[in-house]
Amino acid sequence: MPDDKTVQILVDKARQSTLFTAPVLGLDLERFLNEQAVAIKELAAMALREKVEHIYWVGSGNSWLNLYSGKLLIDRYTPIPSDCLVSYDLIWRNPVSLDHNAWAFFASYSGATEDTVAALRHARSRGAFTIAIVNSESSLMAQEADAVIAYHSKALYILPLAAAYLFALELARFLGSQEAEGIISGLYTLPALLKRQYIDEEEPAKQLAQKFCDEQLFYVLASGPLYGLGYKFGLTVFMENMRVHGSFMDASEFRHGPTEMLDRYKPAIVILKGLDESRALVERVQQLARQNGARVICYDAADYGAFHPMLAPFVLMIPLQWFAVYSAILRGIEDLDERVLMGRGIMGQGKGITWP
Repeated sequence: MPDDKTVQILVDKARQSTLFTAPVLGLDLERFLNEQAVAIKELAAMALREKVEHIYWVGSGNSWLNLYSGKLLIDRYTPIPSDCLVSYDLIWRNPVSLDHNAWAFFASYSGATEDTVAALRHARSRGAFTIAIVNSESSLMAQEADAVIAYHSKALYILPLAAAYLFALELARFLGSQEAEGIISGLYTLPALLKRQYIDEEEPAKQLAQKFCDEQLFYVLASGPLYGLGYKFGLTVFMENMRVHGSFMDASEFRHGPTEMLDRYKPAIVILKGLDESRALVERVQQLARQNGARVICYDAADYGAFHPMLAPFVLMIPLQWFAVYSAILRGIEDLDERVLMGRGIMGQGKGITWP
């Protein structure tokens, strides 16, 4: 384990990395809302004018998870059918409803992810209206999509998440949902919270990472609006960036078989607890894990003030990210952006493809 001086040097270096987005989340979310909210609202109005019959949310890895909430919100607040699929699954399923009456959103930070480029091209070949959520308008996907939402930030989870929220909620608001109005208003209060969390959550995360620095496996459990964030950290952060074993499952599913593992093993279990209808059951699972010897880390959205339950993924992002950054550094990972296989042309194929 590196000494305290080295850890501080590496943390200061991490603040500039692409992985560690917490330093910019508050400012960049604020800018994104100010710059893109009107255009996304107009996109939602256009979808209703054109009588969209099905909406698809498509991506891979992190860029699939930040679209999960788009489906959740559309399902909850509108009658429009919606699906959230990993990129190649859209092609392999080849759903009948993917046609000229469908809209499909595709997320990719690079705008050149092999899986998602292929899925976008497939959707276009079926006549669907395609929207690319990418970092830059000059990317491959932006050039090929019918519409583009470019966010110009390394905040590759939170800003696409905000785009999905705005589109889904504007649809709902046009259709008469008063609750959607309240969630949109709540979005505009988040930048101030994220700016405070970047400062306040560092020391608690450091202490927690030191306590769990020898753990080699983390189970992450979450439900409801936090499902996507739980999946993100269980697999695409803890495994990818901390280089440890990780797993994710819906918290309610932990009771259906996996609990028997506690008879012989006492693992680290990270529980994300929201304010929505899933909270009571997640608390039951948390109590069960602790009573049976698991080392539980709980991130509770209730600790960060009053806000709409649907906004929980925004609220727990920075506390989790600070924990992951310190955990990676304490494991001797000095460059958070370095990859062993991804981004090296080993797994991606095709002209213009840069990732994974």
